[in-house]
Amino acid sequence: MSLQQAIHPGPCAAAAAQAASLQALLNTYLREIAAGSATLAGSRDSVEIPLSHIPARLRVQIEYFSQSGPHCFGPAQIRFSGSSAWQAAAPVQVLTLVAQECFARLNAGGAGKLPDFLRGIFNSNAEIEAILCRHADAPEPDGFLAAEQALSYGHWLHPTPKSRDGLTGWQQAVYAPEYAGRFRLAFFAADSALVAQGAAQGTAAGLVRQIPGAGSAFRLQPHETLIPAHPLQAQMLRLDPAVQALMASGRLRDLGEGGCAFAATSSMRTLFAPECPWMLKFSIPVRLTNSLRVTKRNELETGVSMARLLRGLGAARLSPRFRIINDPAYLTLNLPGRSESGFEVIFRENPFTGRAGQGVYNLAALTADPLPGRSALLTGIIQRLASDRGQPAGDTACRWFDAYLDCMLDPVLELYDRHGIALEAHQQNSLLDLGSGLPSCGYYRDNQGYFIAQDAFPRLCALEPSLAGQPALVYPRAHINERLAYYHVVNQIFAVIRRLGRDGLASEPALLLLLRRRLSAAADRLTGAGAEFARYLLTAPSLTAKANLLTRAHNVDELQTETQEGLFLQMPNPIAAARPKLVQELADVPA
Repeated sequence: MSLQQAIHPGPCAAAAAQAASLQALLNTYLREIAAGSATLAGSRDSVEIPLSHIPARLRVQIEYFSQSGPHCFGPAQIRFSGSSAWQAAAPVQVLTLVAQECFARLNAGGAGKLPDFLRGIFNSNAEIEAILCRHADAPEPDGFLAAEQALSYGHWLHPTPKSRDGLTGWQQAVYAPEYAGRFRLAFFAADSALVAQGAAQGTAAGLVRQIPGAGSAFRLQPHETLIPAHPLQAQMLRLDPAVQALMASGRLRDLGEGGCAFAATSSMRTLFAPECPWMLKFSIPVRLTNSLRVTKRNELETGVSMARLLRGLGAARLSPRFRIINDPAYLTLNLPGRSESGFEVIFRENPFTGRAGQGVYNLAALTADPLPGRSALLTGIIQRLASDRGQPAGDTACRWFDAYLDCMLDPVLELYDRHGIALEAHQQNSLLDLGSGLPSCGYYRDNQGYFIAQDAFPRLCALEPSLAGQPALVYPRAHINERLAYYHVVNQIFAVIRRLGRDGLASEPALLLLLRRRLSAAADRLTGAGAEFARYLLTAPSLTAKANLLTRAHNVDELQTETQEGLFLQMPNPIAAARPKLVQELADVPA
């Protein structure tokens, strides 16, 4: 069964989940491991994969070939050596064979890691199936929180997109975003001498009192500071011997739950309440996709330093169509012998209080494959906009894409060009305001995702001296160009192009040509790092892409590496290949 058959009416959630899991694994396998061995049919309607661990070949139908993102696959077949007959292969069989082939080709630590890799695949598959069952009758997301909780399939190019280690079933139902649970925070009262905090303005301890219901719920001693915790975080901390010793000494008190109800956003450890001026980002004892989601000490300081720096630079005035959501404060405890205590909490600006988040969506939700029987979220929005305006859907899609680039390309290039600051603006960290149908404002979030060019660092340090303690942010322009190309272009912009192309709203070559023209204009208009980056995108024969399969197969926790990055590889650059002649040739082909 193909993915597109599985996501339209009829098939059960189990079949849809298996098709989605197979699409995720096959796309990463073809990009990261089998690029030189798999063979495409001349018309790109199927791919053949020779297997080295058994004498057989797989053949998988390609229902949609994408230049910019993951392909859509149809039925699979297998043919064993000595036989001329192809036999139908079930998705579970293909998943297992491709996983085995990964390790046969990689020799990634021997067969010992294969069971864990398979467990991750089927853990992810089971979670997708459960989410599809739950979302079968759910309304279409109409704003910030609903879109945050609508990522049914997870990362678009990851072999285990919904794998979660460290959660029981009941915890998932309460705390995972797709289940739309609401819960209160846990609170501790700590001896203020133990507290470490930072804030771009005021104090982090004062911000805790802005959590609705928290200020009046607890009675503290004059020497105590109130610290919030995610319930999962609190459960872990209560079992920590060092924390138990503090509680036994009276220097730390467990106050239980309090304050208003919060809900998980797409990051799961970042919580949102519509009446709270802050979103709160915690450490939680859960491994999601590649990494255990813990907050490092340097991340706490980075948020404060960057909030101060961006305010000093007047970044809010960079463009009326773009805004950076800062993480300007943090709280934690100092425990002897530890860089992180487990109490880390980051305060993130919440511009979506009340109904302000109506019509705001993250790019991952907009571009994701649809639920069974539905259209993709972005496709439905554009089709309704076209109907309201009495325009062809294709014309509206191109106009939408142009407005999207106004919000999410030009301001990012301007920031990098003027100040040498680049953003890790992948799908999940990027938001669009579509309240009027067309994109009117883009948002970027995540204090882990800043790069500062080496040549800009001395000037920025003079403006914000605390940056001198953040050397991990600083890279040569060449490195930044590669990473920015992945996060902002390959992961985000290409996801939009692939979605519009897959759903027939515009051809990928035509959209890539529009992007190329915008980059050419930027290269002529800008004069610094942004111009250099635009020229890199226009001319580089290949672009850097994250190798999520390799990262997962080698069991790399990217947050534990020196640079807090996973593994990367090269992919062909479709922007450099985009040419007007090709677009015209495609337009001349009869429908």
